[in-house]
Amino acid sequence: MSLRNSSLRRYMPFIIFFLMFCYVIYGLVKVQILEQIENRKILIDLIGKSNYVRGLRGTIYSSDGVKLAWSEKVPIVTLNNYSEKDEETLKKYLSVDQLAILKNTGKAEIDWEQAFLLKSMGYKVSTVEKRHSHGFLYHLIGSVNVDGDGMAGIEYTYNEVLKGKIGVSYSIKTPGGRFEQGIIESEAENGMDLQTSINFKLQKFIYDMLTEMDTPSVVIVSKPKTGEIVAMVSYPAPDVDLNNLDSLTWQRFVNDPMKPLLNRAISSTYPPGSTFKVITALAQLLYSQPNVVNCGGIFYYRDSKGRVTGKYKDWLLSGHGTVDIKKAIRVSCNVYFYNAALDVGIENLIKVSKSFGIGEKTGLNIPGEVKGILPAPEWKYNNLKEKWYPGDTILFGIGQGFLSVTPLQMVNLYNTIANRGVIVKPKLVVNEENAEKKVDIEIPDSYWDTIIEGLEQVTTVQGDASYGGTAAKPFKGFPITVAGKTGTAQTHDGEPHAWFVGFAPSKNPMYTVLVLIEHGQSGGHNAAPVARKIFDYMYQNGFFNDKSSK
Repeated sequence: MSLRNSSLRRYMPFIIFFLMFCYVIYGLVKVQILEQIENRKILIDLIGKSNYVRGLRGTIYSSDGVKLAWSEKVPIVTLNNYSEKDEETLKKYLSVDQLAILKNTGKAEIDWEQAFLLKSMGYKVSTVEKRHSHGFLYHLIGSVNVDGDGMAGIEYTYNEVLKGKIGVSYSIKTPGGRFEQGIIESEAENGMDLQTSINFKLQKFIYDMLTEMDTPSVVIVSKPKTGEIVAMVSYPAPDVDLNNLDSLTWQRFVNDPMKPLLNRAISSTYPPGSTFKVITALAQLLYSQPNVVNCGGIFYYRDSKGRVTGKYKDWLLSGHGTVDIKKAIRVSCNVYFYNAALDVGIENLIKVSKSFGIGEKTGLNIPGEVKGILPAPEWKYNNLKEKWYPGDTILFGIGQGFLSVTPLQMVNLYNTIANRGVIVKPKLVVNEENAEKKVDIEIPDSYWDTIIEGLEQVTTVQGDASYGGTAAKPFKGFPITVAGKTGTAQTHDGEPHAWFVGFAPSKNPMYTVLVLIEHGQSGGHNAAPVARKIFDYMYQNGFFNDKSSK
């Protein structure tokens, strides 16, 4: 027994040493292998600091090279506990406004010279991204929120493209706590730049002109062949940059009765009035037989028994005399199109309207577009619980009644006429892929010739109201032939809306121009002269510098 105890005591140190060795090995395996990820994180938290930096948001450019939206790094000073001592020190370097902002919010934007001085004095100075844009471009460009994400317009649609990529770096400190070495894990990258089809100078010229008029209005300039929007102005627009807006100013815009935040070009609908008569004319060419009408100023609708059950006036009560389809377009004869609408029937009118995209969104790649109303007998019953009357068809034929469209839809309609049946999706960004399709009804070249010649006469044939084109006086002397149409659209609240839409050169269209003036009374007297000023500006500034435009 004594011998066995003696042997056990002899080996005990070795056994204890072996068990300790195994425990150490287990600990090392546990720390470095089994719990490596967790322990590495703890170690980094103890001796290192992670820095996350996002690259600058990409710049949005106009087609003529002007920055429409851009970002910059600006320095800010942060002070959580604002004391009297700080105020005594800082008032030597900061303005009164900067001091007030710093005192109220704990941070204030400063310039780079101030940043250098304050940082050398031990104050916390950092940089933030600041986004800039032009207030009058808000409907197109949009704005970003406090996190730098797009909230409207192109900024919203192309947010992921424009947004800078986040970079991560680690700073490792010594056991004494002093940061000594920076290790870059990934570098921040700036977002991609975008080039739009917007011509800044033309956009600014149009906006300034509408500002002088000071009436809610829309102007769109487009390239029919590509669908590119060269200018799109919705007046009024915000008069300040909305990227760095305080809540009080935002509420001022929200509550403004003129609705400056509303993009009237795509988010408001209006009766198109006589600008819609090209649809009725095409429907008559396709499904009926254009005839000659004697316009005496009033159209009397008679029922199947010959009784007069409706009386519809022409805009010219003295009448237009003998009218064929081209003259009807030229003088905008309501009586002619009353007859044409009844001859064709509402089903065919709707068929042609749908073929040209009326009642559907155009597909412009910014949020907020609405599709308007393309009324039909089913629509009227479902919404109003009433049946469709011949009078509804009569009013539809001249762009009135329940019909409502966006200004961009009308640009799309006239672009399609300019392209002789090719619908091109509108776009604002140059690199966006072109999308086009043919109208789904077969329209002979001779029919296109008839419509376009009628539109040419609107701006070229001089004469009195019974004979001359409704936009001939405003366009007299313009060196390029414009194919266009005026419209005076009746409303339920106030004066009529004034329209003009047309493309030039008529034989090889390069640009379509639309003007809508809310409650502008007369398309010929008020909208067409504005369109002429825009065409003049474009002509004088080289937009038509091409042999094919002559």
